[in-house]
Amino acid sequence: MIDSILIEALSAAEDSARREAAQEIGESADPGAADVLVAQLGKENSRAVKEAILRELSRIWTANPVDSIIALLKDTDPFVRAEAADMLQRRANDAMEGLSRLMRGADKDLRKFSIDILSQASIGAPDALYFAALKDPDINVVISAIENIGSSRRVAFADTVLVLALESTQPMAICACLEALALIGTKQTLDALRPKYPDAAKVAGIYQQPFLKLLGGTAGPESIEEICRAMAQRGSSVWEVSIDAITKIASRHNVSQLNAFCEQELCGLLKPELDAGVCFHLLRVLGHFTASTRVALAVLPYVNNDDRTLALAAVESLANSSDSAVETALHILGATEDDSEAGEELQELLRRRPRWNSPPSSSPN
Repeated sequence: MIDSILIEALSAAEDSARREAAQEIGESADPGAADVLVAQLGKENSRAVKEAILRELSRIWTANPVDSIIALLKDTDPFVRAEAADMLQRRANDAMEGLSRLMRGADKDLRKFSIDILSQASIGAPDALYFAALKDPDINVVISAIENIGSSRRVAFADTVLVLALESTQPMAICACLEALALIGTKQTLDALRPKYPDAAKVAGIYQQPFLKLLGGTAGPESIEEICRAMAQRGSSVWEVSIDAITKIASRHNVSQLNAFCEQELCGLLKPELDAGVCFHLLRVLGHFTASTRVALAVLPYVNNDDRTLALAAVESLANSSDSAVETALHILGATEDDSEAGEELQELLRRRPRWNSPPSSSPN
């Protein structure tokens, strides 16, 4: 039984006394410790003491009754609610029944919390729960359900999400649908959306990035030119998502050649002012296409870049090049390179030289 002195200390005027009492109660191994600490949270005003209580609840979490933590989702303090949600995610399987009850309740915030937490359950939330959430009167609950369906790649819901993407009048819900379908969709999903989105370059602003993600997840090589047109017309706002989409298509379909327009568009982005993160991903995607002399020579200057991450990305991306200028430059670089990691990359690349003259694996898009 918890010492009565500790219970009294939870009402002390000093924050430090209440914090120490909470810590000792948490360390007491008493089966009633969780209930005492949860009750204290309901009347505690000090953030430091709340943090101490939540630390103890988290530490003894496996011994806590799930319902006592579910009750914290109703706390008026957003910090407490967030910490409770984090603890529940770690025991989502155990919390399934209690959270499912919240999904049937009147509080829209609790319904949203329930969806987000149950998505972490290793056994997966029941399909019926997701179907109910997709019809929820609160749009935030619907969006959470769509996002969690996408992140967990629940293929069984692809058709339902597709219908929402086509029929919903809520822009944020439509964006969530497109992103979910990018993860779980198929070429047939994309075909069904084509009447609504015939050309990525002309898709309305808010929907353009989600649609480019959808192309990356579901489209074939023929869509690379469409993505490059979107990059040319919309500019830097879509560069990152477009490069990622082309990378996924090239990897999925083993694409190794670009048409002249796409080569020009992608190689033209390689300028000193380009953001380093975007440049890194651009160099990596261009590595699929360095069998082309034009692409290889656009990448080549970056092997001497002061940013070693970009330099290594350029070296790796030149593995498919058989251009003599590339080989010469890499031999020179290898003779002067004092970075061991870069040197190893160069030597491995040069050892693979006999295979550089293999024919491309696919035709231009």
